[in-house]
Amino acid sequence: MAHSCSSAARSSPRRATGAYAPPTPLQDLHNLDFLELCGSQAKAGAALAVHQSTVCRSVQLMQQQFQLLPDPGRKVCRFGHNECLKHLRLAYRAHRLMGGLLRIGTDLLHQALLVGIDGVQQVPARFRGGRHWAELVRHGLLDGAIVSSFCLERRLPTGSIPQWDGVAALPLGQLALQLVTTTPTTKRVLLPGKDALPLLHQAVEWHGFSVQRQPRACQEPAAWIKRARDRALALPVCRELLGSGWIEAHSLTPLADQPALIEQLWLLLPQGAVNSRAARQCLRLLRVQIARAQTMQDLHGSQS
Repeated sequence: MAHSCSSAARSSPRRATGAYAPPTPLQDLHNLDFLELCGSQAKAGAALAVHQSTVCRSVQLMQQQFQLLPDPGRKVCRFGHNECLKHLRLAYRAHRLMGGLLRIGTDLLHQALLVGIDGVQQVPARFRGGRHWAELVRHGLLDGAIVSSFCLERRLPTGSIPQWDGVAALPLGQLALQLVTTTPTTKRVLLPGKDALPLLHQAVEWHGFSVQRQPRACQEPAAWIKRARDRALALPVCRELLGSGWIEAHSLTPLADQPALIEQLWLLLPQGAVNSRAARQCLRLLRVQIARAQTMQDLHGSQS
């Protein structure tokens, strides 16, 4: 590690005037949560606008004071978990809801849906499997998550809703993904690991494409575009969520042989928060955005 934890001075995240701030007694938990969600101290520090040594210090204090035993093999709560921490996280969630705020996560394909929604505390986008998203919500690390049917372990019957203990899945609508590339005739597609989007792997391979996996540590858009361009691979996107000109600005073009990749989206929420004002408002705004994107896709389809 480049910097010593013991010599680090505590600093506070930069915040916009009037923005929600975690209560001082919960600041270390806030830093620990972002470490769990981001995957590394450097990425958590960048998301929190603090030095990574501040994150390290918080983790050490939480592990000492709450007798947490790290378990790197877990997908959720890798830095330790017990009943005390569980109740502390739920208390922090209650405080966010008191402030009209939801901490919502999703992947790179759908992050644009959360931009500009009041009352949403975003976390860095990451690709995860459906069960992983549900566990993050159930444990209180997230208050909600936008998940795709492509991240489920198996296909659901039409009209069915995924089921996880303590979590409600609220339908948002359907969208079509499109494959874009610098080489329109390529038959190779860059995707996250199969544990994150198993049904997208299945759909892409069913249409005769081969899959290359993006390294788990490379989650930022620039890393995806660079790897796809360097290796002449295709990328899945929802162009209607990216804004006009995004594809052209990155010198990408739709594949000549475009497969049908239709996904159902849900908003995962804790069952106890479904009827909160913040949850109802967020659900309404997400459904409006997705319906608008669907309309644009239907229009593009009729013109092609």
